[in-house]
Amino acid sequence: MRIAPRLRLLLPVAAVVLGACGVFGDGDAPEAGDQAAAAVDSLAAPPDSGGVGGAEPGAITADAAASTPPVTATTPPAAQATQPQQELSVEERLDRLLSSQEALNRRLDSLTTAVVSSDSVRTLAQSGQVLEQAGQRVQSFGVGVIWSIIVIVLFNVAIHALVWVLDALAERNASRRLFYKRVVPIVRIVLWVFAAYLIVSVIFEVDAQGLLAAAAAIGVAVGFAAQDLLKNLFGGLILVFDQPFQVGDKIRVGGTYGEVKSIGLRSTRIVTGDDNLVSVPNAMVVDQQVANANAGELNCQVVTDLYLPGWPDESLIKRIAFDAAASSKFVYLNKPVVVLVADEFKERFFTRVRVKAYVLDPRLEFLFMSDVTERARAGFRDAGLLHEDAALPAETDTASPAANGSPAAQAERDA
Repeated sequence: MRIAPRLRLLLPVAAVVLGACGVFGDGDAPEAGDQAAAAVDSLAAPPDSGGVGGAEPGAITADAAASTPPVTATTPPAAQATQPQQELSVEERLDRLLSSQEALNRRLDSLTTAVVSSDSVRTLAQSGQVLEQAGQRVQSFGVGVIWSIIVIVLFNVAIHALVWVLDALAERNASRRLFYKRVVPIVRIVLWVFAAYLIVSVIFEVDAQGLLAAAAAIGVAVGFAAQDLLKNLFGGLILVFDQPFQVGDKIRVGGTYGEVKSIGLRSTRIVTGDDNLVSVPNAMVVDQQVANANAGELNCQVVTDLYLPGWPDESLIKRIAFDAAASSKFVYLNKPVVVLVADEFKERFFTRVRVKAYVLDPRLEFLFMSDVTERARAGFRDAGLLHEDAALPAETDTASPAANGSPAAQAERDA
């Protein structure tokens, strides 16, 4: 047969393709590998021939060729009838191969589309997760802001309540007043620091590294925008920890003298003798000299200046001034009373008597000064040192400042 060599070449290729379709094809082709094998077996089997002894088809021994007369090769009718059927079955198998290949291509296209669609779904899912996380963060940030406001309000109320209690205790107990006054700024700073810690670490859950980075960024930004405010803030911290004075002390800063009412983070409040509340910036307090009258003690020294005309008896005026200070109900006798006498010339000649004594309470300073002045003047009048005749020195050479040995006279002679 002429088609047999061609079929022998096509059968291995068809078997391989059918095997591949059996592996990757869809469920419509039943057992493509088995079909390929059956096709190989059916097409490989030759038609009936007169082979001898089971020899291979078309193989003729030399003896048979010699003994057998030449016979014209004719095709049996049955073989001629089956040849178109075999050719038709091969065409069908080729059509099936093409159909399987198309199905395989469709399957590959569907798999590619499924992979692309799965990637798109995965991308959309990731985008949805990101949006959901962003929404949760915004919601948690809003809740954190609300809780922060609540914490600030609660701590503000608590600080004002504690300050009021400490001030009340200080006013009721004079001996412990300065102690309670000193506790007030410390309590205020500690509570505000604790409130800031709760807001940053507990509510917003900021770690130490993030807190340091945020503090550095905020410090650089605020450092240029609010330099004066930062100076006052650090000045307040220096005043609290360095303690050059405390609440309740009598201090003098610049031209302001009075009792320290409070020490804040921005300014220090002082109550003057005229009952004026003066706010001094902490930066100014730190940069300038500060005079502290009592330095944390309940008693403080009060200096009272008295003036007498002329040249009275020094021992007499010292005794009268000493008695005036020592007999006052505001004096603190555990510390000494000192009386100093000096000459002073202000358009006329005077004798200055300076009384230094300690008062029981710094708040009684001006009352003590007034009481000493009243008692001393009464004693001077009783001693005849404040008569009108003695108001001016006598206009004689012996009574003039240049005629005696006083320091003013000596200075006048030197001039």
